[in-house]
Amino acid sequence: MLNIFSMAILAAILAGCLCGAIGFHVNHFKVTTLSFSISHAALAGASIGIVLSLDSTYSAMAAATSSALLLGLIFSRVERGRELVSMAVFSTSSAIALLAIYMSTARVLATTSVATVLWGSLLAVTPQKLIILLTVTILFLLYISAFRMHIDAILYDKKLAEAEGIDVQAHTLTLLLFTSIAIASTLKLTGGFLVFTLLYNPVASASQLARGARHQLILSSLLGSASAVSGLAISYLFNLPVGAAITLLSSLTLLISYGVRATVERTRLREASKIN
Repeated sequence: MLNIFSMAILAAILAGCLCGAIGFHVNHFKVTTLSFSISHAALAGASIGIVLSLDSTYSAMAAATSSALLLGLIFSRVERGRELVSMAVFSTSSAIALLAIYMSTARVLATTSVATVLWGSLLAVTPQKLIILLTVTILFLLYISAFRMHIDAILYDKKLAEAEGIDVQAHTLTLLLFTSIAIASTLKLTGGFLVFTLLYNPVASASQLARGARHQLILSSLLGSASAVSGLAISYLFNLPVGAAITLLSSLTLLISYGVRATVERTRLREASKIN
């Protein structure tokens, strides 16, 4: 039987790997703003779940998937104002989350549930939630493996992929749904305000350190897992919020990756100037 810390480490590895891989596709599908809004919809759902004494993971999942479906359908039918609609969902979701917490009773506010949803906690990982996270990870890997050629075509050129008969909108909607479930499954580990950093920072770092798309995908997953596990360890050792520790480490990794890229580029320019 796994203890709490062992389950938290496994959850961090899975969450970092899954979010890193999904973040890579989100970035290349150019739906980053939509995923940002979905993450705040998940926070709103989790907050409502706490007030109604429901499991916040499932209420977050319901809100996030509903938001993903709404934004995915709007994205496929509206040519103008997509970003504005997305930001409207973001601001509305944030307001609902804060309003739900504000209107909750003193008893609810005094529980650790609110702190877990906002800042994350290694105590939030249970065997059931770990199984959900593992299942989502396996399903996403099966999905990108089964539709590898279609997804590669979309990553290369959306318009060309559509011309070849690939249903780009269906794949975009599927990606958003995976994003929503991944966010909801990870939310109580990292916290609702910081969960989206695992979608963005690892892929941004990987894009600086690797050139090919396949290498960026693998590196993004590895960096996501490394940031999650390292942040979890630092949180445990220094009694810090898990989400904040993970975010700071992933942000530090991003800064280092930019520094490494800049150093490599300067070295190449110096060597080229010597040859000339």
